[in-house]
Amino acid sequence: MQQLEHHNEYIVTFEGTTPDQAGSRYFIAHDYATAQTVGTQLAYQYGFDPNENRIFYRILITVATNTVEVGQDTNYEEVIQQINDEFKPL
Repeated sequence: MQQLEHHNEYIVTFEGTTPDQAGSRYFIAHDYATAQTVGTQLAYQYGFDPNENRIFYRILITVATNTVEVGQDTNYEEVIQQINDEFKPL
């Protein structure tokens, strides 16, 4: 069996929103202290009330990953197809 990867994330949202409501207005940290500190700094920077920040914990468990080197001339459709083909047996 392949080794599972665990990714712990703390998602900071602003203006009392949830991650689903936040759209692209959120910050992801890998520990609570960073989420709290940087989230507060970002709230002040962008004019949000830091008291309305919310922090959510999320764990991502990755069964399989793949990386492909890319450059300026990369055809991303081919890269995506290559990775998808490798994951089909899963």
